[in-house]
Amino acid sequence: MASIKKFEEFVLEIDRTEEIEATVVTKGTPKTKSEEETEEETEEVQGLDEAGEAIIGDDAEKIKDETKPVSEMLKDCYEAVITEAKAWNEDAHDEHTIEMYMAENASLVAGMAVDCVKEMKEDMASEAYEACLNKMSEAFTKKINESKEASAATDAEDIN
Repeated sequence: MASIKKFEEFVLEIDRTEEIEATVVTKGTPKTKSEEETEEETEEVQGLDEAGEAIIGDDAEKIKDETKPVSEMLKDCYEAVITEAKAWNEDAHDEHTIEMYMAENASLVAGMAVDCVKEMKEDMASEAYEACLNKMSEAFTKKINESKEASAATDAEDIN
């Protein structure tokens, strides 16, 4: 419920309003920079040294040193997959099994690989694109079959 303000309260708020307005105006006024400051910022953003030459070597080396190969990044991801698959298997949902988790994960990886090929498809004929997808499918299937055969051989040795 709104109340009626006393005259003193009204006057105090008016004074405060002028103070706020002055602060807003001050903050809203753009800061002017000298021509030198503007040029320095421009060179910094563009990656230029004092002579106006592009700074290339140092940054490229840093990027190269900081960038991991995709194979290493995937190894890191799959270490996390093991932990996540176990947690998924142990939750309350009956359909959450390690098999389902890994099937979804395989589907995710395949989808990303296909998206990657789609990005590069501009340079490929449709036959080359399809051949690339077939090659990926064969490689995936071959690796799984090799793993199954190795597991079957190990199981046979355990029986003997």
